[in-house]
Amino acid sequence: MDEQRKTEKNEEAAETTPAGMISRRKMIASLGLAGAAAIGTSLGIAYGQDTGVVTGAVYGKKTKPKELMETDFCVASTIAGLRAETSPEASFVYYVADRGHEGFFTYDPADTTTADNLGTVLVSASGARFKRIVDTEFISVKWFGAKGDGVTDDFKAIQDAINAVFAMGGGTVFFPKGTYIVSPYLNKWITLRNNVNLQGEGISSVIKVKDNAGDYFTIFYGSSGAPLKNVRISKLRFDQNPQNNQTCYIDLDRKDTVYFYQFCIISYRYENVFIDNVQFDPTCGVNSVSLNSDTGKLASITDCYFNFVMARGNGTYDNSAIYLNGRNHTVSNCFFYAAPGQKARGAIETHLGQSVISNNVVDGYYTGVNLQAGNSADGRCDMTVTNNTISNANQGIQIGPYNANPVKNVTVAGNTITLTNKVHKRNLTTGISSAAWSNVKTQFENITVANNTIVFQEEFDFRTELQSNAYGIGFTHDSDLSNVVITGNVIKNAPITGIFIGSFRNIGVVSNVQITDNVIVNAGHYPTPAESYRAGILVRSTVNGAQIAGNLISDTYDACRGLYSIRASDTDGTFTDVTVDDNVIRTKQGGLWLFLGQSVATDPLRKFVKFAAAYPPASGTFNQGDTVWITSANVTDGKTPAGFKVVSTGTAGTLSGVTGTGTAGKTALTVNDASSLRSDQWIRIATGDQVRRIVRISGNEVRLNAALTVDVPSPSAIGYVSPVLKPFGRIGDLGAIADTSSATLSELEAEVNKLKQAMRQFGIFSENPS
Repeated sequence: MDEQRKTEKNEEAAETTPAGMISRRKMIASLGLAGAAAIGTSLGIAYGQDTGVVTGAVYGKKTKPKELMETDFCVASTIAGLRAETSPEASFVYYVADRGHEGFFTYDPADTTTADNLGTVLVSASGARFKRIVDTEFISVKWFGAKGDGVTDDFKAIQDAINAVFAMGGGTVFFPKGTYIVSPYLNKWITLRNNVNLQGEGISSVIKVKDNAGDYFTIFYGSSGAPLKNVRISKLRFDQNPQNNQTCYIDLDRKDTVYFYQFCIISYRYENVFIDNVQFDPTCGVNSVSLNSDTGKLASITDCYFNFVMARGNGTYDNSAIYLNGRNHTVSNCFFYAAPGQKARGAIETHLGQSVISNNVVDGYYTGVNLQAGNSADGRCDMTVTNNTISNANQGIQIGPYNANPVKNVTVAGNTITLTNKVHKRNLTTGISSAAWSNVKTQFENITVANNTIVFQEEFDFRTELQSNAYGIGFTHDSDLSNVVITGNVIKNAPITGIFIGSFRNIGVVSNVQITDNVIVNAGHYPTPAESYRAGILVRSTVNGAQIAGNLISDTYDACRGLYSIRASDTDGTFTDVTVDDNVIRTKQGGLWLFLGQSVATDPLRKFVKFAAAYPPASGTFNQGDTVWITSANVTDGKTPAGFKVVSTGTAGTLSGVTGTGTAGKTALTVNDASSLRSDQWIRIATGDQVRRIVRISGNEVRLNAALTVDVPSPSAIGYVSPVLKPFGRIGDLGAIADTSSATLSELEAEVNKLKQAMRQFGIFSENPS
């Protein structure tokens, strides 16, 4: 009982304190239940588990909630109050109640030099240093004077917060919900620091460029000297406010200044930089994020959103939402959007490698992904692009060299690409292709393009700017190309070429290429005058080793609009060890032109062995050298051949009622009725006795294997050119008498006559006078 009374007396005495001071017990009582809960929450948040970011040597010995509760007195104060303090006590805890700055401070009598930064250090008029008790890595930007009210310029406060956290050894600058106005201008920016992260509360934590900020280089700048290291930027929204910045002008040809690029984040040296869950909306600069260094490494951009709106400028400046140059970087699960007319050029551009670009969605950009080799001595790229969805684009994925540095080890797989080539109206449109950033001859090696889907808009009207560069998958750089696999892709409506391998100018050597199991629909429907490129699959240049097999090439139009199914012509290059096997070519009418050079090998069974129901055959086209087996079950002993050899090419059967007209020097013939005609048939045009092979039929236009040598101005009769056939292997018995030793003269004469007739049928002798 006495001990209890003694304790109560001590506590009552403790409530009587010097002016401005109250005991811990009385302060909590005066704040009430809600106030006490607030302080408890502040303690729990600000003084939780010790992270080691701030030591007791800097902020005093009492940093834990339990230790604070053991302190003699808690002093309720304000920032102004502490700055006016003349008799601080090292054993007191001072609670600052200013809105946005709430927190606990202690007096450090050993420090006489640290500057007042408003957030973590307050200096009184007498020179006392009050230091915020921080036991968490999260440092509120509002502690340093940022308002986040959408009006006040918080530029300096943000920089002060970053500098303070950097001085503490690292941590996170935290942006509570609000709109933080910033004022970058020319080379005035907020500098990022090593080991200092930026984090908000999601899209409600907004960093917004002020109205009419004018030209500026960037909002946040990393380093151009020593690498910026160990930085994470997360859960923020950048608003570059392009609609209200009418005092800027982006033009890459400007000479008066270089500080007009309007980056959001850039560093020319970096290591371990991570950006996640950040919304760039709207973003307008040359790049939103640029990490650009041949020596840079370890960068990751994930789960971000980009909405490009073009800034005031020349209206055509080059731009990419993300630009990465360096080793070991990833871009994944990001969304990129640009409304029609905004001229967003590229969503993702990555250089050097190793890199992974995966699971991103891109809508409305000219190009989804640009991959480029870097300026590196080891000559590797090691790039993987998988499972991205690219829509309303003009080019899907481009792969290019850097000067003479090679492109090696690239996989592009599982992407879905939809191209609106009629909307963009540019001079090229491609799904997955090499890029002509450099015309210097180099090397493309170890490239796999697999299981992608590429769909173009149909283009039936010719436009002068689009001549030949419109293909689904193509490697056409003036360079060597080796070890390439193109398999399992679906390509629909490629205006000119489905798959294009080899240089337009036949520069470089193509080796070890496999084009298999692709589905190519309606390639070559665009009416370009450069007709040699209108193909499902086109291979050209010097080709050493290629397999084209198992592909399905189809034209679904009523009148065929494509021209070639597969073209590997001797006029386009030289071909060694090139095979074309087991491809299926389908059209509603007539077929597509399979145009192969003499050195291109095809399946020998499909080329040289055929079947017919009878001899002579009633229909079908037979080529010189073919062996044809007869499948009919009807046999006349000694007469029916097993098959026949084709000694002169032609088409069997009778063609009547078909006429045509044409012009000398042209390969086209217009017929009155194409219903009986098929590709590969041999026909004779009566006018000029011209023999030609049909290579393609579209409506009433028939393409021929060679130009007409004589004008056919008026309808001329057309017929088939019959093949010349030689039968072999007579089937059955001759029916001879088994034993003639006792035969009569008449029986012997009949038997000799049978022998003579058989010899006549076999062409052994002829009774015609010589």
